[in-house]
Amino acid sequence: MSLTGNGRHFNANANYTLNNLFFANSGRTLIRHQLNSNGTTEVLRDLFFVDGRAAILQQNAFLFGSQAPDNANLSGNTRNIRTWSISPYARHRFKNLASGEVRYARSGVSSSQRNFFNNSSDAFIASLNSGSAFRTLGWGINYTHTEISRKRAGMDLGKIELERTTGTLRYVVTSQFSLIGTGGYERNSFISIRGKPSSHFWTAGFSWAPTRRTNLSASAGERFFGKTFSGSFDHRTRRTLWNASYVEDITTFGQQSLLGGAILDAGSLGQLPGLGDSTNLLNQGLPLNVSDPNNFLTNRLFLLKRFQASLTLNGRKNSLIFRVFTLSRKSFSPDQEDADLIGLQNALLTRDTRQTGGNVLWNHRLGPRTNINVNFGYTQFQFNATSQTNDNIIATLGINKQLSEKINASLLYRHLRRLTKNTNNFSNDFSANAITAALNMNF
Repeated sequence: MSLTGNGRHFNANANYTLNNLFFANSGRTLIRHQLNSNGTTEVLRDLFFVDGRAAILQQNAFLFGSQAPDNANLSGNTRNIRTWSISPYARHRFKNLASGEVRYARSGVSSSQRNFFNNSSDAFIASLNSGSAFRTLGWGINYTHTEISRKRAGMDLGKIELERTTGTLRYVVTSQFSLIGTGGYERNSFISIRGKPSSHFWTAGFSWAPTRRTNLSASAGERFFGKTFSGSFDHRTRRTLWNASYVEDITTFGQQSLLGGAILDAGSLGQLPGLGDSTNLLNQGLPLNVSDPNNFLTNRLFLLKRFQASLTLNGRKNSLIFRVFTLSRKSFSPDQEDADLIGLQNALLTRDTRQTGGNVLWNHRLGPRTNINVNFGYTQFQFNATSQTNDNIIATLGINKQLSEKINASLLYRHLRRLTKNTNNFSNDFSANAITAALNMNF
């Protein structure tokens, strides 16, 4: 079921899918719910707004388990994740001198996984940034305070506070090139196994936009966990789209879940993209997200470092997408916080992990109503504490055909393979083949 509403002062979108799955060989039935809803309303014109979001999804719970590409797969490693957030905020522009925003965000994340710390958070965010009156030297002041409450089986497990105050200076060298510096202090109240979690910080960098189609920014600095870097690159031509980004931050499973990360519902793998626009192809997530990094379940805080890059080539009949990524997660909380969740041995295994991979997607349009999709994806999981690695491969071949204005048909073949190395336990090795046929009618 899909609901979309747009008005002068609000917009809302809600998409709900019910999968009622019957497994013929075992006679088992399984019900899966998926929800993705969001909305924004303007309470007071140009001043006060409210954002809201709610989601129910399934995802692969742990790196050391089988990685299911959709929620119909009985891998034993999929869990329900429920997220929600509501955020009232006020914005005001002080003519051309500055613009400010004050926001409060209340959110929650819970899982069907036993011994996972369901959490809710309260965040207060305030910012004041210079306006167009400051042409050469711009400035900004930003403050964030997040308080995360954790519970398990109704028992309160204490709170975590993350607070940061940041000052920013931007020196405009030319209309295309600017130097940017930040400095401030962050105060974090959690038990850290890697030193004091609070300190002053600073970064220095630049932004460069030589054309309207090209943007490049980069920065380097120091935070309580050591040296830190960030950057982004975007470039567009008539036939190509280039993207690259790198980020680092202290975060939690819940904070990452609020950004998304579902696996597909039981029918989606049969609905491969057939659009000619390369941007739409890239944003479809089909079948790109079957080889995305896994935001695996953990109760610990961790340092996340993520690099991703993509290149889209779009022609009259062919679109080609290349994508690579690497994501590392290093725990800053004690292993004992995950001992009941996954066992102390697995907590040690996932203390320091890296996921590296990518995929190639080729879309060929045979005609105005028919297209073929070929995707090959590879991801390696590295467990640095034990030198264990897992190789995950997915290959898909699909055809999409628009039978009429209201009827679309698709056929997909999928091959999965997982290989575990540098360990005496090979029980997680597997291979699987699947054929999915789908017929969709709009009326």
